[in-house]
Parts: sequence; C-alpha cells; structure tokens
Amino acid sequence: MNARCYPASLQVNGGPLFENGVWSGFVAFDTPGLTPAQLEAVARYYYGLGYGFVCPTMVTASAEAYQSNLPVFRAARDYEWGQGILPPHLEGPFLAPECIGAHNPQLRCDPTVEFASKLIEWSGGFIGWVTMAAERPGAVEVIRYLTSRGIAVSLGHQNPTVEQIQEGIGAGATAFTHVLNAATRDKIGVKDLRMVAQFTDRRVFSMIIPDSIHVPEYAVKLMVDGKGPDKVIFVADESPLIGAPVPTTAELWGRTFEVRRDEAGRVRSFDLSGSCTSLIECMNLALSWGIAAEVVERAVTSNAAAFLAPALSRLGIDLSKAPTHSRGVERKNGAYVPVQ
Repeated sequence: MNARCYPASLQVNGGPLFENGVWSGFVAFDTPGLTPAQLEAVARYYYGLGYGFVCPTMVTASAEAYQSNLPVFRAARDYEWGQGILPPHLEGPFLAPECIGAHNPQLRCDPTVEFASKLIEWSGGFIGWVTMAAERPGAVEVIRYLTSRGIAVSLGHQNPTVEQIQEGIGAGATAFTHVLNAATRDKIGVKDLRMVAQFTDRRVFSMIIPDSIHVPEYAVKLMVDGKGPDKVIFVADESPLIGAPVPTTAELWGRTFEVRRDEAGRVRSFDLSGSCTSLIECMNLALSWGIAAEVVERAVTSNAAAFLAPALSRLGIDLSKAPTHSRGVERKNGAYVPVQ
C-alpha cells in the first residue's frame, strides 16, 4: 500500500454545484456574491476527488467581486471543511493587455501600490499569491510591496523582455504562472530567452499544466528535467466548468463556452476557460509519461507549500500535517485514486 498524498491545487478558478447528485451549475470565484455554502460545496467536490488543499483563484475581477468574495475565503478557515482552503491566488488585474487570455480586458489595470493595498485590506490579509506581468509600469514597486507583506508573486500573462523578467525576480518574484499559457506563443523564436528563463532559472518555481491540452507531454518532461524536481509545480487551472456534463454551453466572463470532447476524446472547454482536467488526472498523465511518482507528488505537495511559505507561515497554516477534511489519494496499479 502506498502512502497517502494530499495534493494542493494552487489555481482553482471555481467548480461545479450539484443537486441530488445532478450537475446544476457552477461557481466562478471572481463573480461577486460568493457565499460560504457555495464555497463549501465546491471544496467538498474537490476533496471527493482526493485533493488535500484548494487555493481559490480570482481571475481579473471587479472591485465589487474582490470586496465581496475575499472575506469568504478567509471566513472558511473557521470551519473544519475550510481547513483545506488556502489563502487565495489573484490572477490579475495587473496583466499585460496583449496576454489577457480569457480575462475581462476592461477590468485589467497596471500595478499600483495603492490598489494592491486595497486588495490586502479587502481580504483581511488573507492572500497567498498574485500573478502579474513583469513589464508593466509599476510592477517592480508592487512586487516589492507584496512580498514585503508575505504575499508571493508569480510572473505570468506577460510579454516582457528577459531583462524585465530578471528585474521582477530581483524584486522578489518567486515563480512563473502556468508556463506556455496566455503567452505570445506565436512570437517565440529559437533565441527567445524568456522561455529559457522559465524552463531553467532555478531561483524561481515554474508552474505548468500537464493535461496534454494546454501543454504537451514533451514540454512537461522538458520542464521537469530543466528546472529539477524541486522547482516544478503542477497545476490544473481548474475551470469553473469542470465537472459539467458533456455537452454543456455556459456563459462565463462575458463569453460563451462549450464543454465537449475534442478530436482525441478529451473533455475541454471551447475556447479554453481553464482546464476541465482535474489535478489528479494531471498527476496520472504525468505518471503515464514516465515522470517518477516521487517527482509528481513533490510537484503538488512540498513544492507548492514552499512557494506559498510566506503566506502559510504568516497565517499559521501547515500543509505537512494530514488533514481531516480529505482522505487524499493513494497510488494503486500505477495510478492515483481517491482513498475510500
């Protein structure tokens, strides 16, 4: 029998709601008015899949959404089920306009200490990490401001020069967000040092989605080899539409998305709105590609905890202890399955 593993998913955008076991809709964590009951329902869905910890992600949102939803994440820690809720990830609003992905471009803004301080105030200090573009005006100052307050910064949704990446790391950024996503991939050439930095710079973690949709097998294996097993974090970037029946059409972020199978039979949303592949499925894909189980587990446990360490230490959260709200996963017959 293999030891249990309690994966920490660092980029969960929302999740499904069920009524009498039937999918009844979804929750997007950036939509204003999140309730504790909705958060609990989504959290329990992920615990049922074997997740140990869930880091809610708010993509670029309105001031109303930040003010209404951030306190809910903090309040969840008062309950047993909420011990798996980690200080949230703010993916935006400090992103590059040309690398906005599925985010609302009207809500994007350049980084300022003034707005960053408001986010901290609205959350009651309960923020784990922020994704931002290294090259935007004010980025270096805001990176220093956030990290000085125990909030990790990851560089992503960006279009910087390699010099601007270096400046961001020098200011305190400690990761790259979902490498190869929301990037100017059509502009990447053989001499593009930005990709070299993300695949090799061992001063920072690199997060990558091993779902074979966002990132192919070759790139994931190259990342693991280039960064080393202690600097790679696997994320799933779970879409709020994960768990929806196939086919489903839904409105999200002011756009229409369709959940259906692609040519290879994989469930995904069109256009992409995050992944419809769970972190546990991503772990199993990585195993099938020949990545060692020890590396896979480290990429969703100790590496994730090390990146989040400033916030976890500040808030007294210890991910090394076996949780009571989740049974986790174990490896049986070459695959991770939820412990029953």
